Amino acid sequence: MGSGCVFEKPIDNERMNQNHKASLLPLLLVSAASLGFEVNLTRYFAIASWSEYGYWIISIVMVGLSISGLVLSLFKNFFIKHSALLLFAMPLALMAAGTLGFYAVTLISFNPLEFQNHQLWQEQLLNVGKYYLVLFPFFFLSGLYIGLNFILYPGFISQLYAFDLIGGAIGSLGLVGLMFFIHPFYLLTALLPLLLLAAFLTPSGVAGFKRVVLILFVFLISEAGAVYLNEADFCQYKAIYPPLHVEGNQVVEKRLSPRGFFWVLDNFTERLDIDLSNNYSLLGVDGPPKTYGLYQDGNRLSALPKKGPVDTSYVKASLDSLPYQLRPGAQTLLIGTRGGFKMAEIFSLGISQVTALEPDPTLYSFVSDPRKYGGAWLSDSRLTLLPDKPLAFITGTSKTFDIIDLSSEFLNQGESNRLAFTQEALQEDFNHLKPGGILSIPSSIQELTVYSLKSLESARHALQSLGIPHPEDHLLLYRSAWNSRVLIFKDSLQPVDFKKIQAFCSDRSFDISYGAGISAHSNEVWNEIPPLSFSESARPLKSAQPQDALRDDCLNLLSENTSFRDHYFFNLAPSTLDRPFVYSVIRFSNLGPLLRQLSLIPRQEIGYLVNLAVLTQSILFALLILFLPWAFHARQKLSAFPTGKFLIYFSSLGLGFLFIEIHLIEKGSLLLGDNTLAFSLVLAGMLLFSGLGSWFSGRYIQSPQRGLAFAMALILPWFLLAFIFIDPLFVQLLPFGALVKCAVLLAFLAPAAFGLGMPFALGLSSLEKTNVAFIPWAWALNGAFSVIATPLANMVAVSWGYSRLLGLGLLLYVVVWLTFPQHSKKGKS
Repeated sequence: MGSGCVFEKPIDNERMNQNHKASLLPLLLVSAASLGFEVNLTRYFAIASWSEYGYWIISIVMVGLSISGLVLSLFKNFFIKHSALLLFAMPLALMAAGTLGFYAVTLISFNPLEFQNHQLWQEQLLNVGKYYLVLFPFFFLSGLYIGLNFILYPGFISQLYAFDLIGGAIGSLGLVGLMFFIHPFYLLTALLPLLLLAAFLTPSGVAGFKRVVLILFVFLISEAGAVYLNEADFCQYKAIYPPLHVEGNQVVEKRLSPRGFFWVLDNFTERLDIDLSNNYSLLGVDGPPKTYGLYQDGNRLSALPKKGPVDTSYVKASLDSLPYQLRPGAQTLLIGTRGGFKMAEIFSLGISQVTALEPDPTLYSFVSDPRKYGGAWLSDSRLTLLPDKPLAFITGTSKTFDIIDLSSEFLNQGESNRLAFTQEALQEDFNHLKPGGILSIPSSIQELTVYSLKSLESARHALQSLGIPHPEDHLLLYRSAWNSRVLIFKDSLQPVDFKKIQAFCSDRSFDISYGAGISAHSNEVWNEIPPLSFSESARPLKSAQPQDALRDDCLNLLSENTSFRDHYFFNLAPSTLDRPFVYSVIRFSNLGPLLRQLSLIPRQEIGYLVNLAVLTQSILFALLILFLPWAFHARQKLSAFPTGKFLIYFSSLGLGFLFIEIHLIEKGSLLLGDNTLAFSLVLAGMLLFSGLGSWFSGRYIQSPQRGLAFAMALILPWFLLAFIFIDPLFVQLLPFGALVKCAVLLAFLAPAAFGLGMPFALGLSSLEKTNVAFIPWAWALNGAFSVIATPLANMVAVSWGYSRLLGLGLLLYVVVWLTFPQHSKKGKS
């Protein structure tokens, strides 16, 4: 018989039913180990490299799963013939592949910073290829194990797929829980027992005693390798690496958490990182004090005070003290405490009352502990210190403030913190200012001034949306050589305040780049910023006077000349809840000049360019998965060959599911104020309810089109609700407790996920009625287009927002509805 034939002889239905039931628990365990290893690798990348490169893991996983489907499609008879031995051997092979793959990963000297060097980027591209190569065996074997179950028991796909998804949910949630107790470099040791149990539960022809010895031998060797063959370490370019290797350095404390791996260090290099005037000695103040250094996943998170009194005289020379000079005795809302120092600083500036927010629970536990890292300010009756998220607090309070101050460290202390810099958050803050109040927003200009310009544009949009007739009259931008502050005034900026601002900046050699009434030559420039061009042919403009290119851009931005914003090299669109990317300013149309001047691009922007490279690679890979089995099976002249609908159907499912999942992760971040929790909860919830949906779809095996209609009756109205209500609903829920918000998030995604779990299982089941040979190809197509989905979804969200991403998801599921594979009258082959 041809390749399309499934079995050489009839299979006893009762025996098949028993075998399929015996396969469910091992399948669940293998799926749990596979997704757990994926989460494990994501955590490894966050520590050993940078978290934005962890999404490669999704691509690597899907490549392995896709090629497993491709191989099963091409050599199905071989795998069916040896299925009993293979199903027993694969959990053992997965133990070895996981241990050796992780060890090989720790040996690869990947440095993403070298992508910006035209002489070195090729070596780093090779290192990316090495990651794919060494991790491919594990995820290939995982896909092979799952896909082989599909083609062995095509009549039970809805149950098999359900156990696959539910196993993934268990693996991801379980590993997140273990992050409280196990060092992130050794999480693999907790996953290997799942594969051990899967091997024991899988029947095989190997004799009892030999079987036990073989399984235990492979398990113990793999566990030993996971511990002793482990070269994982912090990347030498991360902030923690130099102080960690300073002679006499002391590690004061370590804390494990799914939110990160936290270290507290004590050595002579640790000082408060604050932007001080170059004239601070002339102002009669000392420099910043010695501190502990707090690190999260190797990134500098904050400074922590040492025991004893803190001399805060330095604050008079700091960039961010201006609002307190303008509003003495202010009632203040402080968003981020700079490790606790910010509270001590503003008390020394004479505020009357402060409400301080430190939303990260681990950071809050540090700054609120008077026994270790706190100071006398913690017992001051004027202080209220809360672990609340800024947007949640401000939408749930009726209090108003003289000053709302965002800490200079706050943005980089957690991905969800970027929501505090969105247009909607600025509007809420503005509404909670007293008459004469000031909102102070930090921005770095160390690498590019565009981020400061974007903050100013977000502020302008926020005021315009509130109906302020002349937003430019309420704004001020002043700066040092490294950082800037945008001040938003509740009332228009008055001359008396502007004179104080000029005196403050002049005494400290700070520059005013924008203020009501300022002109291109109104003030002396203390810290020069020459114009920057990404054109290779352009030469810097020479000037006899110091230049302030940021001032020129600010004046153009806030003028009546709207063409400046439209034609500016970078995208200045404000950060919003739909597009909350503070650091993403690349215009797709300007990729050419950017690629030629990579050395000028900040590290935060490189992720977008790497996304583009991964997307290009993913499309080429998907084309291979699409056409290779087609060509192979065409030569076999199968009687029932899939139509174009088959290809579009499973490809659209691969794209659409991940688009919705990524959208929900971002909206979960908005609601919970915690990316790690949102990722874990949404991933587990999607897998769990999709698994239940897959199980439920088994009721429609005889009438799959009715099942698909039921799924669409859940999915399509959900899209409409998500478009209209998800942002307003989640914003209204921000003041509620974590348990309520988690329950609402799960309840919101449950009907969609339940429906989303049905089309894939129904599609595979329909192939059981036409040609079982194409089940693994469908599995491969779904995986291949899931590889495309991750970088494509990131690029769509960054460029156009999450609502557009949701709209594409809706379009894809309409395509799924229209292209459901029909039953062929030719029957099975």
